Amino acid sequence: MRTKPCVGENEVCSVSQLEATIHGATHFSNSSLRRKTTRNRKLLGELHSDSGAYVIISRCNFLTKPLQRFVEICLVFLLVLPAQAEIRVGLAVADITPPIGGLTTGYSSAKPTDGVHDPVSARVVLLSSPAAQVALVSCDLCIFNSEWLHEQMPALGIDRLLLMNTHTHAGPKMSQDDFPSPESPWRKTAEERILAAIKQAQSSQFVGYFAASESAIQLGYNRLVHRGEFSETHFENPERIPYGHVAPEVGVIRVTDAENRVRAILFHYACHPVVLGPRNLKISADYPGVVRRILEEKYGADCTAVFIQGGAGDINPLFLARGDSRENDFEVVERMGELLATEVQRALAFIDETPGKSNQFLAQSSEASFRHRFEPDQSLTLGVTSLLINDDIGIVTMPGEPFHKFQLDVRRQAGLEHAFLFGYCCNGAYSWPSYIPDLVSAGRGGYGASDTTKAEVGSGERLVNDGLVQLLKLRGRLKPQPQRHTFKPASE
Repeated sequence: MRTKPCVGENEVCSVSQLEATIHGATHFSNSSLRRKTTRNRKLLGELHSDSGAYVIISRCNFLTKPLQRFVEICLVFLLVLPAQAEIRVGLAVADITPPIGGLTTGYSSAKPTDGVHDPVSARVVLLSSPAAQVALVSCDLCIFNSEWLHEQMPALGIDRLLLMNTHTHAGPKMSQDDFPSPESPWRKTAEERILAAIKQAQSSQFVGYFAASESAIQLGYNRLVHRGEFSETHFENPERIPYGHVAPEVGVIRVTDAENRVRAILFHYACHPVVLGPRNLKISADYPGVVRRILEEKYGADCTAVFIQGGAGDINPLFLARGDSRENDFEVVERMGELLATEVQRALAFIDETPGKSNQFLAQSSEASFRHRFEPDQSLTLGVTSLLINDDIGIVTMPGEPFHKFQLDVRRQAGLEHAFLFGYCCNGAYSWPSYIPDLVSAGRGGYGASDTTKAEVGSGERLVNDGLVQLLKLRGRLKPQPQRHTFKPASE
């Protein structure tokens, strides 16, 4: 008896649709079907029905051929599209607040701390799909990378660790090898707690649904103030003059679960967390900590708020606690945090009625060698990772302290509805590269554009280009073979 197929010649269909067609076109037993299908999947690249892979039926005759003959001749060409599988998310928070008495990082004149105003933490967002598993860790630290943590990832099945810094200047100094003791430096304790949090996130995953949005507010100024053909560094700005160009965009990635509860808010902004100045003696997350507290109070205990630093290398906050007394410092921090939290909530309101999607998560990474800018016999390694979520959210990471122009470049050139530069992010076990200025800023000079840089001029542009190329590859826009059209023109 002839049976009408579910799919026809030259149609694109999923593996599960194809199996349903085979089942309807034959009288073979289920066990026989499974054996035949499994054998041919191996021949076609170890496909599985839950991988989101798709096939093109090039030749078939569902009406007259027996199953064995059908399976052998039907699957002539295989097209593997980006995995259309759910995205699983794991969340965890590690407390990395040190004992008092240690140093902070960021100011050369820092003195030992005498208290903790608010705790500092490492916040883990684990993203998993059939195509990739990546751990994003945002730490309330100024400059930090960990060869040891990167080395632990393969044993956990994690493809890449993205170790990010909020860049607070009121966090612990991770290079202080004798605090609290030479036998147990705080860096080792923090690393162990971060690893435990990554494992916790991996063991408690849920299906996450993603939506993104943007708003904008200028809370910072460009501290490299143009003076003719050169730049003059303004660390202080008591009149709150909005000098120069900045990246005012506030980016938000919202993660909900199957019950539509907000489980995570990743908020992205480009501005140094240096509201607290060099005379502060309290441990603090600075303004990002205020925003996180406000968001988590609003959305409840199930929500984890995560700050992602952008291209803040040349951006200082307009709010600077630099008075003679320390009593009012945290009022200034609170004000800066409240303003940013309001804008984050505005961005979230734009997508309040927008359902999240959990279709696709892809990742690609690279590392490369760069010449040292001032030491011709030295080189350094830098890396970039690109993430693609649901084909409309793109992320490019950069290590060190990238200038704001790179954030604007990623946003403008990615060709995606939502594109973000995640700065201060090490995707491999290499040394912290310090500031990464854009070409024009390097030529003008100033702090972060000249005397505190390591990588050769042009490194930032190269990293951005590498990240954008990776995004194009993840989107299937760059083909492995030359071809005139990446699609079939209507005229043909």
